[in-house]
Amino acid sequence: MALTDPIILANLRPGLFRRLRVNLALGTGAALFGVMVLSAVLAPLLAPAAPTTVDLTAVRLPPSAEHLFGTDPVGRDLFSRVLYGGQVSLLVAGAGMVGSLLLGTLMGMLGAFGSFWVRAVVDRAIDIQLAFPYVLLAIAITSAVKPSIPVLILLMVLAAWAGAARVVRSIALQERGKDYVKAADVIGASPFRIAMFHVFPSVVPSLVVLAAMQMAAMIVFEATLSFLGMGVQPPTPSWGGIMLDGKNYITSSWWLTALPGLAIVLTSLSLVLIGDGLQTRRDALRSREGDA
Repeated sequence: MALTDPIILANLRPGLFRRLRVNLALGTGAALFGVMVLSAVLAPLLAPAAPTTVDLTAVRLPPSAEHLFGTDPVGRDLFSRVLYGGQVSLLVAGAGMVGSLLLGTLMGMLGAFGSFWVRAVVDRAIDIQLAFPYVLLAIAITSAVKPSIPVLILLMVLAAWAGAARVVRSIALQERGKDYVKAADVIGASPFRIAMFHVFPSVVPSLVVLAAMQMAAMIVFEATLSFLGMGVQPPTPSWGGIMLDGKNYITSSWWLTALPGLAIVLTSLSLVLIGDGLQTRRDALRSREGDA
């Protein structure tokens, strides 16, 4: 039978188009995120000026060949500040994502394999954290201590660990009821060994997807707190802080908020595309394993 037979094409197209769509989304997201990370890493080479250099003779100049992104209210080159701000925003968001996933994974595994009282405490802690608005948490902490990068990372961890814990606990509880876990328990494996060496590998694919989604959320979270004055403090540039500097000039100097905002949107979009592509691949792999 020829490969161009309509019956064969009808069977191939859905899977083929789905794989092409997933690969396109994943490839586009990875390429876009790579560009954003590379531009931040190479900021000292790409930036035409230092991000803190003030020039009062070039205040709020629009984008031009001399200043690609224009200048801010005190004459600093906005392109340089966006590049260096990417270093801070990506570093802070990455640290917050890693910290929240580590704490969330630990709490989620305890919620699935701990004793009765440990599971009860973890469940209530997750419920309380998810019910508490993160902006109020940020205001409460920054009113007690001076805002700084370590405090901002702590806020990110506290705001996001519960979501990761709930995902990990749900997957771990599903795996705990499967035959291979019961077999390991019958032969005398300890709960710690079962959790770490039997169940945790099944959690890792979902953690990879969650990492991309959490990173996107952390970038927006950092920008939100910095825009509210509770994040990275000046003169250190961050995307949210740069937008804060231009909020009073939105109608007259659009580039002060639009261009750093575009950097936030592109970076978050790239991570969402990566996460969506990874999730689709994970679901397809699980479906094939289930059919087998």
